Amino acid sequence: MEDILSQGGDRAPSPWPRRLAVIGALVALVAGGAVYLGVSRHQPATAAAQRTPAPAGSAALSLPPGPDGIAGPTLAWSRGLRLPAAGERPAWFSPASGRSDPIGGLPANQSGYRFSRVGGGWAIQASAAPPAACNGCAWSATPAWFLSDGARSVTRAGPANLVAPAATAGALWLTTYAPGANMNTAAGTAREAGPGGTLTQPVRLPAGYAIVAGTVRGLLLAPVGRPPGTADKLWDPSAARAGQAFAGVIAASPRAIAWNPPCAARCDVRVLDLATGRRTTVTLPPGNSAASGAFSPDGDFLALQLSFGNTGDGLAMQLEVAAVASGRLTAVPGTWVSSDALVGFGWPAAGDNLVAQFNFTTKTQLASWHPGASRSAVAVIRPGPAQASLILG
Repeated sequence: MEDILSQGGDRAPSPWPRRLAVIGALVALVAGGAVYLGVSRHQPATAAAQRTPAPAGSAALSLPPGPDGIAGPTLAWSRGLRLPAAGERPAWFSPASGRSDPIGGLPANQSGYRFSRVGGGWAIQASAAPPAACNGCAWSATPAWFLSDGARSVTRAGPANLVAPAATAGALWLTTYAPGANMNTAAGTAREAGPGGTLTQPVRLPAGYAIVAGTVRGLLLAPVGRPPGTADKLWDPSAARAGQAFAGVIAASPRAIAWNPPCAARCDVRVLDLATGRRTTVTLPPGNSAASGAFSPDGDFLALQLSFGNTGDGLAMQLEVAAVASGRLTAVPGTWVSSDALVGFGWPAAGDNLVAQFNFTTKTQLASWHPGASRSAVAVIRPGPAQASLILG
């Protein structure tokens, strides 16, 4: 969740470092009525990121060489792939054409909106300034909406302080607190809003925990204040009983959880299939570690931000995608850059298209890659209200 209690503000940093880093700051953000867990120096892309030959018959274009950014042979951006953009008036943005089309059903809001990825679409809430007098206090619940993938308008889900994805596509978990309650220690009340807006019976959460995601094995919960050494845990609301705990969670979906176990010289990422109990190990190259991750909508792939040393201009990183069934890693072409160039990444459409945004000294670029492709589609986006608040995952 920042992916999956996702992105704060109008920007969408990488999905799960958002959640892991920001869940400790959840209190300040949520106090504004909607909380989601969820840069620009550069390291020039190297020749190693540009060596992939063009397949015969492909329609490729080459970005002009420059001091930074993704260069070399690239594909044209698909005209059917659009990204939601937050802001005072949310819109769908097409990187291929540069056109923005408004999303209906959302009133203008000067503080903007917060988006979080859920099955089959997005959860949306209006942003609000947190109360200055109370650090960690819940404020009044605000309306939440559901936006289906590619839909022209939203549907109302219900009021909430926190929103998280449910295990069912198109459904949300809406959590509310008593106004002024300290969410580090208080127990929230959660209800699942179905695709038609129907609410289930309320569930009282364990004190000090918030929902990360609904799964086929119950709710994945994370401590709001994130005390040192604490882990996320699976929790069965019907039995009010905690199950397995996971330290270092970097991604979650209705069917799977990915996490970083403690490591030394060589690290890996573990993936648990919650439906079958099958475990997969994604072995990382020596010296690499996974900073964040995001499952594809169908659950077949896990995108990872791998950090692997210092380039002299910040920590180097590479986006790689693991096949969940085998654990095999594939590097995303052209994404070896300084970590502070990466704005965010995710799977913002129903298909398996990984999208990443990079801020370089002279340009902002969007890259889209489909597993199995020999190169990425790349678009340079011009500054503008919509482009400054793109939501990726």
